[in-house]
Amino acid sequence: MKKNRLIAACLFLVTISLYGRDIRIIVNDRDLEIPLEGAMIHIVGEEESVYTDMTGNAVASVPEDMERVVLLVSYPGYEGVRLPVSKGTEEIEVAMVLSGFIEGEELVVERSAPGESDEEVGVSIAMDREDMNSTANIGIVEDVMSSIKTLPGVGYTGGWDAQPSIRGGYPEEMAAALDGFYVTYPFHWGGAYSIFNPNMVETAKLSHGIYSARYGRAMSGLLEITTKTPDEPEMRVDGSFSTTSADLFIRSPLGESSGLFLGGKVTYLDTAKLIYPDELEDMTTIPYIRDFYGKWYYKPTTAMEFYLNGFMGTDGVGVDTSAKHDGFTTDVFFDYDYINSFLSGGMKWSPTDTLFIDMLAGYNWNIMNMEYEVSNRGSREYSQNFIDQYSSYLTGDSYSIDGLTNEGSYDLDMRQAQVKLTGEKLLSDSHVLVLGTEEVLKQTSSDTDFTGWTSSFNGSSFELEKKSFTNKVDDNNSINSALFLIWEYGDDQSRISSEVGLRGEHYFIWHDGFNMHAKPAVNPRASVTWTAFEDRYGINALNLSCGTGLFSYFPLSSEVFEKKEGVDDWKFSPDQALFNLVGAEVLWGNGWKFTAESYYKYYLNRLIITTEDDASGDAILYYNTKGKGHVIGFDVMLQKKTGRKWDGYLTYSFIYARYYNPSNTGSEEEADDYYQSNGDPLDEWYYPSFHRFHNLNLVVNWRFNPGWTFSVMGSLATGAPRSQVGDITMYPADFNGTIIEQYARRSFYSDSLRDGISAPIDLRLSYGHYKPGSKVYWEWYIALEDILAGLYEPETNTSFNSYTGEEDKDTSADFNLGVPIPSFGIKVSY
Repeated sequence: MKKNRLIAACLFLVTISLYGRDIRIIVNDRDLEIPLEGAMIHIVGEEESVYTDMTGNAVASVPEDMERVVLLVSYPGYEGVRLPVSKGTEEIEVAMVLSGFIEGEELVVERSAPGESDEEVGVSIAMDREDMNSTANIGIVEDVMSSIKTLPGVGYTGGWDAQPSIRGGYPEEMAAALDGFYVTYPFHWGGAYSIFNPNMVETAKLSHGIYSARYGRAMSGLLEITTKTPDEPEMRVDGSFSTTSADLFIRSPLGESSGLFLGGKVTYLDTAKLIYPDELEDMTTIPYIRDFYGKWYYKPTTAMEFYLNGFMGTDGVGVDTSAKHDGFTTDVFFDYDYINSFLSGGMKWSPTDTLFIDMLAGYNWNIMNMEYEVSNRGSREYSQNFIDQYSSYLTGDSYSIDGLTNEGSYDLDMRQAQVKLTGEKLLSDSHVLVLGTEEVLKQTSSDTDFTGWTSSFNGSSFELEKKSFTNKVDDNNSINSALFLIWEYGDDQSRISSEVGLRGEHYFIWHDGFNMHAKPAVNPRASVTWTAFEDRYGINALNLSCGTGLFSYFPLSSEVFEKKEGVDDWKFSPDQALFNLVGAEVLWGNGWKFTAESYYKYYLNRLIITTEDDASGDAILYYNTKGKGHVIGFDVMLQKKTGRKWDGYLTYSFIYARYYNPSNTGSEEEADDYYQSNGDPLDEWYYPSFHRFHNLNLVVNWRFNPGWTFSVMGSLATGAPRSQVGDITMYPADFNGTIIEQYARRSFYSDSLRDGISAPIDLRLSYGHYKPGSKVYWEWYIALEDILAGLYEPETNTSFNSYTGEEDKDTSADFNLGVPIPSFGIKVSY
């Protein structure tokens, strides 16, 4: 009997030694230097949690096969702490810091600060660094927007496009804020990628529902980027070397209460020209990105903090090349440069335990220069078919097109200053009153000059006419003033939480004796969330939400209005939409969550700018604000939060979006005389060019061995609208007295035609580990984007050569290279 007990005891000890090792955790208040009893410690991937005793001590058992674990330490009223622990660590001390509102002698946090990583059904969805690790750290350029594009309600864009449609709205209807500061056009390479580097971002929150009246300047979505805070007690260095770029970021303490965060990204594609000078001689500027970022943080007391953000990003590309085909030479010149820089800062202060003040100010400067020229020259013989049909027009057997040149330039200088003041008063345990004001002052100068040749019928024959469009704006000034009042109800323990807000907006443009007041916009918003039940039917919680609100913004195109456009004072209206939403959220064990939301959005008015060609060949601008629109849809998301073996999410979005753009007069007879530069039809309801009915995304991360992660990211989206095209026809055109052979076809908007289905699948394999006995963490990854590119490409209308009529049979609806795109990355943290 004793022998059996001894064997059982030995087996038990062996089992324990095989299962795990113990780590002692000590949790203290950093400022008061007292132990915290009851702090919860959770090992990511495990189901159980442990709590500290009265001395602030706890013991956590870690599986022996895990080389590295992540501890989550939380305590009511304190900022949560996330700590990576390498193998061999036996004891670790955690210093926690108070955050948020404090009331009473027990220092209880009543609510979290807005605009952080919080998410709420019917309002927003948030991702932290761990959530974005696989989806943002992949591709030609690592980008947070690659993660945002997989979220519910976000329309599929494909590669090389970081500007998605949010719940059926136009891409420009989404605003972006970095630490609360609106950033104007935060993109690189004309919108291919965003400036939001994963190495500088702590959380990214997409508010695509009835979000707070604290924010304006957006109608379909608000992307809130929260950067990393340099509040760690020791220096931290994060470096990476990826497919096209190298990154380096350093966080360093400046004493006990301050810190500095510096870093940036530089691409090294430029070096390819040193290795292959002959092959790249046509590239005058190899595509490049140069980003530099800095943040200063200072928290002298638990009730006050200061921060300062600085960013300067540049990018560009240039090409000067020639190509010969059938006797013609086409010379192409293109040069593009862009600079986006901003400086912003703020203060957050709690002068009393019931009052919170948030102040922010900043300055943003955007400079864009673009120039292009496409010139065709040379001689070519007429085709036999052309001679057979039009011999009466011809004086020879060949023709010349020397001087057939399309060219243009666009220069933009845009400067924006922003000031925002918000005050929050805690009226009682569950009631908060918020009052705030915001001013955005912008100065815009632009110079647009485009010249090109188009075919027109002069009554008896076709001729090529040289047409131009010029628009020069010098120092247009605009100011957007806003005032908001909000009442919030509820805290973390409330079954019901709600927010009712009212935001008023006014817009004013002035320059050179031209003054224009826009109609004021009043935007009430209200939302409520109800926890129907908790810990019943095997469900942790069921949360229901509904909301409604008005949202408005002033399109960028309105800021270049001049007196000649005939814009009347107090007649111009901002774009405005009514948004209604209902949603449900189900939470259950092991990090599972299911959300479903349905919405309807009605556009009360939209700015429509139309163009008419006058007799001289120049283009004349007209405008009206009578555009309409309807968007209805629903989203579902099934998510498994970070686990030991696997995590991920599945999202599906159905979007039905229809818009109506009246011409200048609204007369159908005159509709053909007007057109929009973006190609949208006039005087009929239409699906926008980016619209897709069905959008499906799948992200799965499988941790099959300690340190190893295999990720699969896939999308499935129905096709975008496709124009109906006629047959390619041949016709003679008079070019400066010479008859040239031309080919053309007419295209019409179609309600039924669509491009092919898009179905990209990306794979990523990564391995990360701590170097034994050190604080150095290594990670590498290899990835392959669009692995089906060689097998399947979504089809769209073909293109053709306007001089030969030759048709391109291999046109794809997506911007891809026709082959899977490999990428890699090596990351080092200390």
